[in-house]
Amino acid sequence: MRAPKGIRDLVIGNRDVDIKNTLDNSWMIPPETYREEGPCLVINSKETESQCWMGVLLAREQYLNAPNRDGKRGVKSSAVANVLWLVEGADYPPSVWRAFDMAAFRTLREVQPGTARAADFFRQNLETPVPREVIEALLFDQDDPMKRLRKNQGARGVLGPEGIALLSDTFGNGLLQEMGRGKLPPRTFIAIKPRNDVERQKLEEIGAIDA
Repeated sequence: MRAPKGIRDLVIGNRDVDIKNTLDNSWMIPPETYREEGPCLVINSKETESQCWMGVLLAREQYLNAPNRDGKRGVKSSAVANVLWLVEGADYPPSVWRAFDMAAFRTLREVQPGTARAADFFRQNLETPVPREVIEALLFDQDDPMKRLRKNQGARGVLGPEGIALLSDTFGNGLLQEMGRGKLPPRTFIAIKPRNDVERQKLEEIGAIDA
């Protein structure tokens, strides 16, 4: 059952509740919440461990630091003991973005045309599985993002002559396993360079790189 939205993020038990997320227990509480010592649903996400914690904290005066320039107040480290934890150390799927340099990704999104952008991205991320959603975010302004990966006028056609094979779960997955590189999950791509002459020959045979 979904909690309705009220003046703040949620209404639970007829109370307006703020939701605050952090990576390090440093939630920032706005004036409208701490003036009333209102409840906050606080979430702590540990990206490196892919675990999260969720609990309830009342925004009491004694739990908060001095206001910043925006009037918001951070939760004191000593006040974390006052959180009523509802979820502790729950596992969640790793973010698909963890494997990528986001500063470089944002820069690449400005590259035109889309085919050059896709080719540059795969050059920078060799041997890294890339989910389709990452490709779609990279090629956000293209009418047909997947067309920019094809051999004809796409990234495969650019990378193949450079000795870089662009494979996917539907094109080359069996060969990847044969080469000991593991099976790609659905809707995933990977760019590789052959590690030896045997791999080069196999990739040439399927047309993934130029002979």
